[in-house]
Amino acid sequence: MARLSVQFVLLSTITLLFVSCNGNNDGVGGPDDRVPLIFAAASLADVLAQAVEIYEADTGKRVDFSFGGSITLANQIASFGAPADGVFFVGKEPARVIGDAGLIPDPGYPNLYSNSLVVIGSIDETPLHSLGELVSQQARIAVGDPQLAPAGVYARQALESAGIWEEVSDLAIFTLDVRAAMAAVESGNARYGIVYKTDAVSSDAVSVVYEITGAGQEITYMAIPLNGARSADLAKEFLEFIAREPKTRDLFISAGFTIVGIPGQPGPNTR
Repeated sequence: MARLSVQFVLLSTITLLFVSCNGNNDGVGGPDDRVPLIFAAASLADVLAQAVEIYEADTGKRVDFSFGGSITLANQIASFGAPADGVFFVGKEPARVIGDAGLIPDPGYPNLYSNSLVVIGSIDETPLHSLGELVSQQARIAVGDPQLAPAGVYARQALESAGIWEEVSDLAIFTLDVRAAMAAVESGNARYGIVYKTDAVSSDAVSVVYEITGAGQEITYMAIPLNGARSADLAKEFLEFIAREPKTRDLFISAGFTIVGIPGQPGPNTR
């Protein structure tokens, strides 16, 4: 099977992309100097950047993030000891990875938000009437790599349901995460991309040409402070803040997410 792959990091390389206030988590200073590090799905980058501004303004506390494909990040934590204090992941596989490593606290954490998949193209791209048209167009399609990003897993499920996974794989540019797939379309390196709806609506450079419904599993996100992490308490404080506070909840709703749970209250599919 022909397969183009766009990979910007190796799984064995732990690269931390910090945003927010460029704090550190090196253990120097007292408890008030701790800055929790949250590993989060790339699809949450925009909304978390806004949410942390509200949190920091209200509490005076800082938070750092490392964004990427949830599967990649989960493996960095479980297999290579990446120093996360909490995670905000999409999909069951990343939760399974950190759960198998004994990092999910009892009694577990529920799904918080849900999302959906869309096919995107350039601003002036003609809408599609079915997923099958992706094959007939014989154009490059940017998709998250199913081995690294849940967006790729969900896309594969949808395309398998439509009976065109093998054909699309031959046309695909496989990317590290959903943001890289969107960037490939924005830059013109791919005509189409399969991304989360929330990512598509955040960009002025792409348009939604098809909404994928009725295929695959529900796309859900979990926010979890990690067992044994030095600043797990501060990670928990931040993750619960953004899910409970009306100002931050509204940010997620405005970005296109649907709220389905509350942190700290046990829910399904958390262990």
